[in-house]
Amino acid sequence: KNHIAYKIHQLSSRKAEPFIEVNCGAIPESLFESELFGYEDGAFTGSKKGGKKGYFEAAGNGTLFLDEIGELPLNLQVKLLSVLQNQTLMRIGGTKRIEVNCRIICATNQNLEKMIKERKFREDLYYRINVVKVEIPPLRERKEEIIPLIYEITEQLNRKYQLNTYFTPTMAAWLSQQNWPGNVRELRNYIEKKMITSSGNEIDLDMHEEDTKKESYTQLTKEIPLNDYIETLEKEYIVRMYQKYPSSIKLAEILGISQSTANRKILKYVEQR
Repeated sequence: KNHIAYKIHQLSSRKAEPFIEVNCGAIPESLFESELFGYEDGAFTGSKKGGKKGYFEAAGNGTLFLDEIGELPLNLQVKLLSVLQNQTLMRIGGTKRIEVNCRIICATNQNLEKMIKERKFREDLYYRINVVKVEIPPLRERKEEIIPLIYEITEQLNRKYQLNTYFTPTMAAWLSQQNWPGNVRELRNYIEKKMITSSGNEIDLDMHEEDTKKESYTQLTKEIPLNDYIETLEKEYIVRMYQKYPSSIKLAEILGISQSTANRKILKYVEQR
C-alpha cells in the first residue's frame, strides 16, 4: 500500500514536496490529535517549547498517506472530516486557522462499508475519502507479479547488505506458486531471511527442502502442469534478460535465437505485463 501511495506521489506534480506516511493504528489515541494537527507552545504539560507542526503541516503541498484509516477512533474521525471539508486546521491550544493543501491518500485492509453498518466508521468521512478507489488484490491473485518482485526485492537487499545473492529460476518459479497470505511483506521477509542466512550466492530449491514441508507453502511446483512450469521459467528468464539487454537484436544474440523469435517473446512476456 505504501509503495503504491509513494508511486502516486512520485508520478504527480507534487513529487518535489514531502511525502508523509502515518500509520493510524500505531499512534496512541491520546497523542494522535497532537501528532496529526500539531500544537502551540504550552498547549499541555510536556509539550515541546515553541510548539510543533502536525503531519498535515509537515506535508505542506505534498502528500499525506494515512495508512490503516479504519483504526482511527470515532472522535478523531470527526476532526479529520472537518479538516478535509474546510481544508483548514487549528493546532491544539491555537487560535489561528491554518490552510491545508496536501493530497490525502488513505488505505485500509478492513471493510469500511461493514464498519459503517456497525457504527465503527463514519459514513460521511467514508464518502469524503472514497473519491478515487484503488483495490489491491492479494498477492495470490496476481502471481504473475511475484517473479519480477523477487528480483526487485533481491536487488534492493543486495545493495542494503552489500551481497551478490540471487535466486535460481527454479527457486523463483517455486516461490511464484505460493499463496503468501502476508502478501508482499511476507514475501520480502522470506527473501531477506534466505539472503542473510545463505552460505553462498546462489539460492536454489533443493537447499531449502524444509520450506516445502511447511503448511503455508503446500503448493509445490510438481503440482503445476509441465507446460505452465516451463512457461513460468521462460517468462522469468526473458523478462530478466530483456531488462539487462533492452534490444531484440542483442537479446536474440545472447539467447541464440532469431530476432523474430526474440520479438515474439518480448511481445508475449514483456510488453503485455
